[in-house]
Amino acid sequence: MDFRLINEQLIERNPHGFLTAVLATEQEEDASIIFSGDLEEQFEQAVAFLSSAETLTLDDLKEWQVNEFLVVAQTIDGDYIAGTKDQTFVIPVSLYKSDIESFDLFLSDFFIDYSTQKIHSSILPTYR
Repeated sequence: MDFRLINEQLIERNPHGFLTAVLATEQEEDASIIFSGDLEEQFEQAVAFLSSAETLTLDDLKEWQVNEFLVVAQTIDGDYIAGTKDQTFVIPVSLYKSDIESFDLFLSDFFIDYSTQKIHSSILPTYR
């Protein structure tokens, strides 16, 4: 997927605009990261089910949603990629707060850097 082209095509630089642009682009069948517009509800259910002192809570999620937080993708291992206007989060399927990786990059910038291997994540697979 050409994230530079997607970045150039963005009408609105927010998570919803990014996801709309990505979903308008054909995804590779063997991709290790799957973009979807249906992940938000699944993510909220997981947060509600696994909520504890060590994991994300619905209150944490509400705090992020003030900044247009949106889950845009999931890895084949079940980990989540989400973002706000200013940050991208890589959230392990376990939802442990201490394991969440945060990058001060908008989603399209994050994926440009990830696809060119400028970002190293202990959660995400190596981009291919």
